Amino acid sequence: MYKSAISMVLIVTLSGLLQGCLGPAVVSAGIGAAMMAEDPRTAGVIVDDRIIVSKLSSRIKDKYPDKAKIHVTSYNNVVLLTGQVSEESIKDDLQMMVLETQSVRDFKDETVVREFSTFREFAKDGAIKTQVVSLLTRSADVRVVRISTTVESGIVYLMGSVTQDEGETAAQIAASVKNVSKVVKIFEYVD
Repeated sequence: MYKSAISMVLIVTLSGLLQGCLGPAVVSAGIGAAMMAEDPRTAGVIVDDRIIVSKLSSRIKDKYPDKAKIHVTSYNNVVLLTGQVSEESIKDDLQMMVLETQSVRDFKDETVVREFSTFREFAKDGAIKTQVVSLLTRSADVRVVRISTTVESGIVYLMGSVTQDEGETAAQIAASVKNVSKVVKIFEYVD
């Protein structure tokens, strides 16, 4: 359904663009609306997730500008922290920050104490994420809009609300990508 909805939105939008009647804003709005229709989260939870990410990211950057390089992901009010910190005590403080954040139901701390990722490692993770998301999007057995993908140091983290079969398929797809060292599933199963 998701792919057919996106296809329909694209066909209608592109035909309008060819006639010069529609602007780029309509394209973005149409695709966004189609994706929202497939997302199992309510609009309120989606907004909560964005606020959680924004608040935590800002707090971490303000408090540890040179001692932590952290990526914050939130899906359905479950927070995932990935990245590097310079000392163990920072990990404890990050966990307290998450627990103090409004609307957070649960969290998983995957941060590690080590030197920060190099640009090369960062680029490699970006390439892995692009490949994983591309393969998930092409799979007829996975509704990619229900999955959030994060990659850190070759480890792929998959979060979302999926069926058991979708979760297993998504994990197998992610594991098949070159340079993936591990796949971590942080799913809420809907069946």
